[in-house]
Amino acid sequence: MTPEAQSDVVARYLDAVDAQTGAAPTSYLPPQSKRYPGSPRTSLPWPGPGAPPLTDTGLDRISTLLLGYGPRRVEMLTQAGMSALTGTPFSGPAFTRVLPAWFTLRWTVPSGGAYYPGEIYLAWTGSGDLPSGVYHYDHVHHCLELLRDTNPAADVDRLLGPATATDGAGRSALLLACRPWKNGSKYRAFGYQLATVDVGVLLGQLLTWPQTGTADLAPDPRAADDLLGLDGMLETVYAVIEIPTAATPDTPPEAGTPPGPDTPPGPGTPPCRTAPPEPVGLTHDRLVLADADPHAVALHRAAWAETDMPRRAVPPPAPQAMTPSDAAPVHLPEVAALDLTGAAAGRASACDLAPGLRLAQLADVLAYAGGHRPTTAALDELARHPLYPTLWCLVGQVDGLPPGAYRYDPRHHLLRPSTGADRPGPPTTVVAHRMATAGVSIVVVAGGGRPMTGLTPAEFRRLHLLTGTVVQLAALTAQAVGAAIRPIGGFSAPDIAARLGLPGGDTPVLQLLLGAPTSRAGLLAVALTEGTTNG
Repeated sequence: MTPEAQSDVVARYLDAVDAQTGAAPTSYLPPQSKRYPGSPRTSLPWPGPGAPPLTDTGLDRISTLLLGYGPRRVEMLTQAGMSALTGTPFSGPAFTRVLPAWFTLRWTVPSGGAYYPGEIYLAWTGSGDLPSGVYHYDHVHHCLELLRDTNPAADVDRLLGPATATDGAGRSALLLACRPWKNGSKYRAFGYQLATVDVGVLLGQLLTWPQTGTADLAPDPRAADDLLGLDGMLETVYAVIEIPTAATPDTPPEAGTPPGPDTPPGPGTPPCRTAPPEPVGLTHDRLVLADADPHAVALHRAAWAETDMPRRAVPPPAPQAMTPSDAAPVHLPEVAALDLTGAAAGRASACDLAPGLRLAQLADVLAYAGGHRPTTAALDELARHPLYPTLWCLVGQVDGLPPGAYRYDPRHHLLRPSTGADRPGPPTTVVAHRMATAGVSIVVVAGGGRPMTGLTPAEFRRLHLLTGTVVQLAALTAQAVGAAIRPIGGFSAPDIAARLGLPGGDTPVLQLLLGAPTSRAGLLAVALTEGTTNG
């Protein structure tokens, strides 16, 4: 398939999203968390009163990396709490009948609850308290399920390229997979796009940890899915994150010693292909796939198959031409030093916003999400990706900043005023009135003068992974500075582009409403809406 034909796949998919009408179907079985019954399970340390602090090695290290995804363990919730999180009344028989098999915990990500489409796997080369192997992370019970008890070093090298360290250091990897149809019964065609953003949220959360290394947003899906035993149409790997280790704990055997199961594989060693155990929890996904929008299915299939083609170089973004403004650039306050990793525990999508947003709060959110202040080397590298989106602002009420349209300049940490069209009405068609008090609407924009319809399916996927990373970094920063934030996917893209004065070809992808918190800002009761419209 030529790049032009691949771009047509993207264009047809976006047209299908625009054409969505009517209520989402409700006839499917509820989505479930994925598990591997019968697989050996390793419980991860859980911090709490009296628990020893987590260290930077082995199980503690992995537990620390993964704790940012689940809000809390199931057994720590009361029935009333579970009812509030799931919307299921706990006074009747439906609660006890449905809930044990329906893990509907609300995650602190744009699309919450059981519809969350991300799955996390660990290719671990071994430590004193965790043997080498390939594992699945069961987020509900905060444990690792063993899929293959072999050293995956050769597979990690095949996915990430040969290691360059010469001091005996080793590396493991986290593999972020997506179940693209898990929220399809709720969001229809737009669910495919939203699922990718959600996996990007996981990516952004992981990369705030200094223990993680580089991230590959274009892994060979065949090699990755084969390692995990995945059906690429139901679930496939979107990103691989390297985890450097101080030294490879599995030392080579002495000469003449038969290799054991944990012997590090040498160059050219074929990877282990012992079949992993059968998972449960994919029935819903299969039902939705059978009835999914054909354009979404075609996009997924084309992105998965794009590795058959030579990877084309994505040109760097072109200098952005804006509708000129006579106003001088706004130099933003100095960026505060923030702990984004620690902010994960309180990260939430707000239900209500209040006036009172300060310029310093907005400046910090833009700096950390826009790439001006990366907290890790991995985030710094990601911020320089050619598809990394730009940030624009529609300012309403921000103390110390005149209302209007602005583009954030991460290189100089300032806002450049833009003269967009003066169109009345709110910048979104679906936000309830209680969200209209947002101090500013930050718009995540696919820039560089290349419209989304000009992207290949794999580039379209990477753009939305990067969008999810921006969303999570903005949300973590908002939590750290005491602001409230809400991602929004439903708006008129042409109206937003006109109000911002976007250059031709630049496309709004997602909005972040930012304001001061109210007493209800921590609730996770509002989900993302049904998608953008381009007509």
